[in-house]
Amino acid sequence: MMNKKELELLEKFALKYNVECKPTKSETAFWDFTYEWDNRKFYCEMKQRNFTLDYAIENYAEGLLLEMHKYERILRRTKNEKAAQGLYFNFFSDNKALVFNLNKLKIDKWQWRTMPETTEFNKRKFVYKYVTFLDYNKGKLFYI
Repeated sequence: MMNKKELELLEKFALKYNVECKPTKSETAFWDFTYEWDNRKFYCEMKQRNFTLDYAIENYAEGLLLEMHKYERILRRTKNEKAAQGLYFNFFSDNKALVFNLNKLKIDKWQWRTMPETTEFNKRKFVYKYVTFLDYNKGKLFYI
């Protein structure tokens, strides 16, 4: 489920781009929100970054992290539904959003990484995750 800050960012994006975003109400859904546009349905994963896009580019040269299980589950859903696509939203603290169309990305390099189990970094339980890093240039930039 999305937290208050994520819901505020989503509302800001929806108002700016005149789309009706519907946060998932299910804790077992594999996406954070959906919206419809131009006779297509978009299933969206959302990440709220606590830094600017410029900071990300300067300090995380590998790109933006995407977990395989999230990628696969969204793609499975979109492949079974006509005119559906999966998007990966990354919202930054400078009111920018970098959005990747998962159906159009070609990802060749996945790797195992030891990472915190959740994004709540005060919980120090680590697990292996199968991840890739998305090139910033493959995303579409939105201003919110």
